[in-house]
Amino acid sequence: MFGFGKTRKIEGAMADWLAHPMEFGVRPKSVRFRRTHRVKLVTYGPVEVHVVDYEMPDGTKGRGFVNGSLTWSFTGEEVNAIADRDHFVAYCGWAWLFPAIQAKTVTTDFISEGEEDRLTGAVRTTGVADLRMTGRYKIGSSEVFEYSGTRNGIALKGAGDGDRQVEFEATHPCFFLPTIYFFLGREVILEG
Repeated sequence: MFGFGKTRKIEGAMADWLAHPMEFGVRPKSVRFRRTHRVKLVTYGPVEVHVVDYEMPDGTKGRGFVNGSLTWSFTGEEVNAIADRDHFVAYCGWAWLFPAIQAKTVTTDFISEGEEDRLTGAVRTTGVADLRMTGRYKIGSSEVFEYSGTRNGIALKGAGDGDRQVEFEATHPCFFLPTIYFFLGREVILEG
């Protein structure tokens, strides 16, 4: 656990981020430090990610992640229902992917060299109908895709490649964030 000063600094960083004009544009009503994850992430090494709860003046409540320039919060009632560990995994996937896309080390406009067909085949064997590819990511020589569809009449979203997939049905809170974040989060967390 941190001393009072460090906890206040973490809460202040989240409050400043929330007040930025590109986010809520106003200071939060409250921010409360929740916990710190100490993990090792691919390409980043050891990091500390601080989790906070906040409430905005309009009553919006959420969880945020304070990690220097990668401070972030996913918003929405459905997102608040995501279990803490899953929420953290999604943040790690986002924190890895967002800067990589900006740096153009991950591309989203490419023609698949066969992995899309392998994924399509693998997903269809699990009973997914109405399959539609919704996102594509080339990471080095690896190809990863996002998709949507239905299984037994229930909408679902997934992400993965021909060997591994992560899926969430519309009844699961994780459905309301991009599934690529959960897929990549599981890949980039090395320890913790």
